[in-house]
Amino acid sequence: MWRLGLRSFLVLAILFGLLFAVGIAALYTTGQPMWTAVVFAVVVVGLQYLIGPTIIQWIYKINWIDAREVDPNLASFIEATSSKYGIPIPRFGIIEDGNPNAFTFGHYPGNARVVVTRGLVDILSPRERNAVVAHELGHIKHWDFVVMTIAGLVPLLLYILYRWTSRRDDQASSAVALGAFLAYIVSQFIVLLLSRIREYFADDFAADATGDPGALSLALVKIGYGISKAGKPPEKEQKDGKKKGFFARIKNKGKKKSRGFDKGGAFAALGIASEKSSVGSVLSGIGSERRFDAGAMAAAMEWDLKNPWAFIYQLNSTHPLTARRVLAMNKKSLAGGTTPLIALSEKKAEGLTGAFLIDLLFWAMPVIGLAIAAVIAGLLAAYVPKAASLAPGIFFLLAGAGFIVRLLFRYNTKFEPKTVTSLLRELKVSKMRPIPVQMRGTIIGHGIPGLYWSEDLVLQDETGFIVLDYRQPIRLLDFIFGLRKADKFQGKEATVTGWYRRGMRPFVELYKVEAGDLTGRTWTYNLKLVIALILSVIGLFLLLSGITALVM
Repeated sequence: MWRLGLRSFLVLAILFGLLFAVGIAALYTTGQPMWTAVVFAVVVVGLQYLIGPTIIQWIYKINWIDAREVDPNLASFIEATSSKYGIPIPRFGIIEDGNPNAFTFGHYPGNARVVVTRGLVDILSPRERNAVVAHELGHIKHWDFVVMTIAGLVPLLLYILYRWTSRRDDQASSAVALGAFLAYIVSQFIVLLLSRIREYFADDFAADATGDPGALSLALVKIGYGISKAGKPPEKEQKDGKKKGFFARIKNKGKKKSRGFDKGGAFAALGIASEKSSVGSVLSGIGSERRFDAGAMAAAMEWDLKNPWAFIYQLNSTHPLTARRVLAMNKKSLAGGTTPLIALSEKKAEGLTGAFLIDLLFWAMPVIGLAIAAVIAGLLAAYVPKAASLAPGIFFLLAGAGFIVRLLFRYNTKFEPKTVTSLLRELKVSKMRPIPVQMRGTIIGHGIPGLYWSEDLVLQDETGFIVLDYRQPIRLLDFIFGLRKADKFQGKEATVTGWYRRGMRPFVELYKVEAGDLTGRTWTYNLKLVIALILSVIGLFLLLSGITALVM
């Protein structure tokens, strides 16, 4: 649920961040007074607030429909909850994509919009859908749009204060500049903390509105960990005779037909597959008698609670880790006199701290190589002055060696067959320490639902679904793949080779995806390895040349 809202925020942050950076640079270099920069910052934030919703509607393929077309019970719930809490009934939209997500945006409660994906509708039971939508209504009730806009202005103003005081030569101004810069860094983390707090408040609102904290817990687990089987991907636009080109997509995106959700299509109770498209099953949590297994779900969340990397990743995120949110819902259930559906243990697991330290060691290998090179160069300069010319070769050689060691750790190529749920149980995994995998399944949607140039894909196997992160050395190549080729994989059986990593959400960094005659391959690992080898070769050449010169 958080991923789409996060990516929407990032798109806007990049756009307006560029505008702010260029504008401040222009004002600074022309010697304008600080108050002009403050006014400019307020204008930029105000502009983002005013046209942000329009940009979101432009870049995502949203069908604005009556919520009754999806689920009459959901529509009734929205109306009843809005009336109870004094919220204007928001506009409702759906994105035809198998990746489950939901988000809300707008200027104020009076023009708020709630958007869900087809995948979310398909995999969640009615009570879980109500809980997710109630969470979004909580954001509307709390005026989150305005709160985050005002909070986001503070780091900008601190940055302006830093830039304008740093150009003065007196000691007092230098001290103020240093303080402003440190405050700027800290304020960004505080804004992220505020964003995570608002998510907890929205969760709390959903629990009160539904009277069912467990429903939101189940929904968060299904969405956050991909352990539910998602529905079939929507039919491609070309089947309706529409062209696939870039401009054709823009022209046609307002002409899409939304398909209502058939009665009974996803109204199955928890753990019961839909008769029409086999959706809604928590496959990793179903025993031989097709009963819900809370233990299997809890196992998928252990990483969030026990791996040291989880704490670090959350510090730089707008949303709390899913397991932390489930813990909060468990406390809510206990306070209400009910037993949590998913019991979580915070008991530490053995070996994770050691694995974390080893990860840090390999991450720092290039720096360690440079540090060793600096020590050797210093010793040569002090005790063998004639050999000081060897320093450049030593620096290149050890830096390249450090990069090679880190790459071999980060990109182990011993790929083995895996399933989604088997990966989710792995605790010794991070962005630094991957599991090389080969998986088979169906491509069901985009990594960013509704974004027609999204390069990431979503793979569904017999146990669940997972995001496939497509990374090329040049970001433009990612965009071209998303624009021209990603749609061709939709609905096809595929074999995926890559590296399973864990951050705020589990994902597979793609090395290769094959679906019949279609193939998508990334070259990031290969290019990084080539660059590291070139550095090492240059270093070796310089070192040998230096040694030869000394000998002769």
